[in-house]
Parts: sequence; structure tokens; C-alpha cells
Amino acid sequence: MHFPEFPMRQVHLDFHTSPDVPDVGVDWDADHFVATLQEARVNSITLFATCHHGMCYYPSKVGTVHPALKFDLLGEQIEACHRVGIRAPIYITVAWNVDAAMRHPEWRQLDITGKEVGAGPLEAGWPWLCVGTEYADELIAQTEELMANYDCDGFFYDILMYHADGCVNPPALKSMRKLGLDPHNPLDRRNHNHILARRFMDRTSSLIREKLPDAGIYYNSRWGLHFTDEQQYYSQIEIESLPTGGWGYAFYPMWSRYGRTFDNLPMLGMTGRFHRSWADWGGLKHPDALRFECGGILATGGAVSIGDQLHPRGRLNKAVYEVIGEAFRDVEKVEPYCRNVTPEVQIAVLVLDPGADKANHQSINAQPSSAAGMVSAATDNLEGACKMLLELHHQFDVITDKTCPDFSKYELLVLPDRAYANETVVSRLKEYAKNGGKLFVSHEALLDGDTHLLAEELGISVVGRAESVPDYFVIDDPALYGVLTRPEFPYSLYVGATVKTKPNANTQVLASGYKTYFNRTGEHFCSHGFTPPTSDASEYPALTRNGNALYFYGALFSSYQKHGNLTFRHLFGKCLDLLLPNKILTTCAPATAEVTVNRQTSETGIRQIVHIVNYSPQRRATPHVEVLEEPVPLHNVEISLKRSEPVNKVFVAQTGEGLAYTVSGERVEFTIPKVYAHAVIVVE
Repeated sequence: MHFPEFPMRQVHLDFHTSPDVPDVGVDWDADHFVATLQEARVNSITLFATCHHGMCYYPSKVGTVHPALKFDLLGEQIEACHRVGIRAPIYITVAWNVDAAMRHPEWRQLDITGKEVGAGPLEAGWPWLCVGTEYADELIAQTEELMANYDCDGFFYDILMYHADGCVNPPALKSMRKLGLDPHNPLDRRNHNHILARRFMDRTSSLIREKLPDAGIYYNSRWGLHFTDEQQYYSQIEIESLPTGGWGYAFYPMWSRYGRTFDNLPMLGMTGRFHRSWADWGGLKHPDALRFECGGILATGGAVSIGDQLHPRGRLNKAVYEVIGEAFRDVEKVEPYCRNVTPEVQIAVLVLDPGADKANHQSINAQPSSAAGMVSAATDNLEGACKMLLELHHQFDVITDKTCPDFSKYELLVLPDRAYANETVVSRLKEYAKNGGKLFVSHEALLDGDTHLLAEELGISVVGRAESVPDYFVIDDPALYGVLTRPEFPYSLYVGATVKTKPNANTQVLASGYKTYFNRTGEHFCSHGFTPPTSDASEYPALTRNGNALYFYGALFSSYQKHGNLTFRHLFGKCLDLLLPNKILTTCAPATAEVTVNRQTSETGIRQIVHIVNYSPQRRATPHVEVLEEPVPLHNVEISLKRSEPVNKVFVAQTGEGLAYTVSGERVEFTIPKVYAHAVIVVE
């Protein structure tokens, strides 16, 4: 079938079923299947051709058909969905395949010790296979078989992933040596992971596009900053993020602001109905939590996918689809205001990958050993920066030098804590600053030894590293004072060491550094924690300003991610107020609310769409997965929005209720009486 618009209400229907399960598909009923999906307002569902056990759910001549399956389950699912106009892309497992590993152990990934990657023969889990072997030929043959036998809407290739330290099985070693790569070099091994995966993607995408040019194509488990080098193989972006399944509630807001910069591809956010992660058969998420997650996905311009798992007997669970249906009916109401939108942004978090130029640094392009492992110590600065901006209600993207050829589209760039740039990127940044672009740079971002690559623009010279661990800072400039940024109080970053700089003659010192008496060691320490600061300011500043450029001497964003001290966020917010006095949006909503602004072209002109997603954190015992339930409603949420066109009306998308508004200069102001889980306000 042909689907002219990317479906906004999707389900990803897992079906990983052991060959030891004896009753696969015995409860299958095509009419019940599609009636359940229709009632839940589902308009696309991903269906399984093969699973991680290596079982096929159709009469394959390439792979191993599940021994208990007596009919063509996949074929009947596709036919039933197409009969009622539901899209049905096909799922194929890649790296995790038990059956293929048992048939061909030579296809397995090997780590640098020669050990097979993944579960052993007596362990419950998945063996990891390598697409640099003849296994890739089997997957290609299976794809050809499916295209020949079914009306295929698209393909979802799952777990196209390699062990983070590189595969060194015989075909991989042969390939590395042929390419001139050193198998002893960990960076070369990681780069070769990408080469093997891209070879497979190139073969597969070329094959599909030759025969089915309109089919969807997605390779899961490859999402990351390296996507910019692989986007040509995809028809859409899908960001897997089950918040209570290990990803957390900060993952999607951060990575979606990177994903939406690929405006040539539709974006989809994938959450789950589970309390924990995939295959949590006994976990069903609170409906309001699912509403919140769907709202957050829509706010960033994404379509919504909810993960479920089909019982081996083949019947969808009524309770699950009642919960999904509640969320999808809310999505359906606001869909017209969520399609073909463009984010309104002023700020970009510029991520310059340490792996791009310096082999001795951990690369945040290195693939994780699990799908939820993308946010790690390598990205704590990035997540900390995004959390701050989200909580401060700033409108921002996450970019790299490759995804954004023109920095000038943003009023301000944030370089958080770490960034390693080549000469070309440094030249682009210098030109950006010369033309009025604003910068907030922290800690070691663009630091090369004792030289800062933007020293002139920041108005500083680097002296070295501070000896105090941790160091303290005192805020000197009254413009930065606030409830949590008070004068004459020495705040600690908790981490070290900070960078010692000397300000140039015209550079303003906004905060001063303060040393401790001595660092805490077994030989000398003071009290329960670290040593208090001395009473005299150090010779080096903590925060400086040179025109439109601010520099902070310590790991501000990593510290916020690790320690959550609100002072760090308040200080950053005050700095942004100095650089961006005219924010796109201001609001009285609490920091827990996600507030996002998009633009959309309508028949009457340009409309702005404001999303308010109300996050109400719950107090739980530790350790405990983060969960949400009924949100605490927000009342009388005041919004002031920067507007470039006349305003004719302001209304709530869910209900059509008009809101009173006033126009003052270039801003429109209105009050939302109540926000439950998600409110969408249209200004046109």
C-alpha cells in the first residue's frame, strides 16, 4: 500500500518467542487484531518476520520457521492491516540471532581476547553476530524473499550493533588490514565497526529502493552523533527511548533536538507501554505517564510509537490497548498542529566529538553495549546542558559541525565542558563570533593543552590548571544575583580541576575563583568533606565576559548532571539573560514543565504552536526506576511569546477553546487556565 503521510500513531509489536513455546499463534484472529488496533487509533504497526531467537513467523526458505507455527502469521497480519488501511512495516533482527549463531558459530563477533561476544552457551541472552561475514548474505536473501512474497511498507532492521571495542573475527581482521587499519588500535577497531555496518546498510537500502522506492527503511541501535554519516541509508529517524526501561526521562528531549535537525527525514519517538523495558509482560504504564511521553514526542515534531509485545498465542491484550488508545486519542486531536512543523530556536548546543580528532579521548560516537547505554559518562556534559536549557524554557537544538553547515542560524552557541575541533571548525567559530554570534563556553571546550582555540574571542589567555579540587567561585556581578546565586557566598563545583585563565584588559570578570586551604588527602583533611575556601579571591577568574562571549572555568554542565545543584542552572540562566535578553518564550511554568515552540504554515499564514508538557516527578525509594502517574495540574500558566506576524486568535488545540490575549510590541501574551499532562496552544 502507499501511505502519503508518515503515520503519527504507531505501535512496535515485539514478538521474540522461544522455539520451546508450544502454542504460537493458536489464538490468532485477524478481525480481533485489526479491530483492537482501530479502537486504539493505531495507524501503523511494525510486525515480525524474524526475532532475536532466530525464529521466522512466515514460511521462509531462508531462515528457520518457528516449529510451533502452523500458518503464515506475518502474511495474515499484513493482509489484515492493509484491509483497514493500517501501515505494516516488517521487523528483521540483525546482530542478535540465536538460531543463526547455532547454525554458523563462525558468524559471531569476537572481542579482542578472542571471546565470543554476547551470551554463552549456558547463559540466557543473545549472541552477537557480525554482518562482515556471510551472515549478511542470509539477511539480504531474507529481505528479497519478503519483498517477493508480501506487500511491504517498510523494513525495521534491529540491533545493527557491534561490541564497543570492535570485532576481530577472521573476516573483520582481513577487512581491517585491507583498509590499512590497525587491529591493535581501539579507535581503528571502532571505526571499522561503522564501516562493516555501513557496508550492510548500503547493500540493503540499495536493494529495497531498487524494488520498492517508497518503502520505509530504518536501522535500529545505530542512533548517535555518527548518524550524520549514515542518514542516506534511512527513510526516517526513530529514537528508541523507553523512559522507565533504562533510558530515563532526559534521553528523548536531548536526542530529539539533534534528530529534528535532519529536516529531510521524518522523526519518530518510541516509548513503551511497559513499566520497565521490553518483555515486561506484567508491567503496564499509568495512562497519564504515557500521555506525558506522547506529548513530549509531539512537542519536538515527532510521530509517536508505543512498544508492546504480542503474546505467543497471537492475541492482543485488551487492557494494553485501552491504555494505548487513551494516549492515541489525545494524539489524534492535535495531529494537524504537529505535522510539518519547524522548531523555533535561538540556541544550539554544539557537540564536537572528542573521537573526531583525538584518539586518546573516549568518543561519544562509540556504540554502547546496550540500547539504553547511549547516555553515559561520555555525554554527561551534553545531557547536563540540555537539562538546563529545557528547565530554563529556552528553545534549542543539538548540533554538530557536520549537521549544521551554517552556525549563523542560531543566535547563541553553547560549547559544554568538552569539545575538540579542527582548524576548519575553529575558523567557522571565529567567523561566527566576528559576525555577532554569541558564545557560552565552559571548562575544556576548545582547550588544546594550555592554549584556548578561541582565546581572542573569549578575551582570555590560559595559565594552567587550578590546584584546588574542588575549587570555589564567588559571583561578583549584580546582574547574576538571584535566589541561588547570592553575592559573597563561595559556591563549589564539587569537581576539578578548573582551568586557570588571565582576562584581557577589556574582559569583564563576572565571578572570581577561590582556592581551598589544601586538597583533602590522608595526610591532611578538614571536617567531613572537602576543605573550606580561603578568604581571598584567587588570581584567576571563574566567569568572564568579552562582549558576546562568556567563559566559565569549570565543568558546569557535567557537574549539574552529576550533582543536580540548582545554583549551576540558575547561574547559567542568568548568563543567558545577559546574552539573550529577548527570549522566544517566557513563562511562569515551573522548571519541571517542558515548553516548546514550533512554527507551521497554514492557509492563513504562519502559526506558532506552543506545547506545555507537565512533568510531575514522584518520590520513590532508591534504587527505583523513575515513574510518573497523575500529574499535578498547572493553573494560570502565563506565556509571553515573541511573534513576527499579527495575531488573529489564540486557542487550545485539544478543545478549540479561545484564549484572551494581549499584544505588546512584538510579543503576544496569554494565560492558559489549566494544563494537565499536555496542552497545545495555537497562535495564528
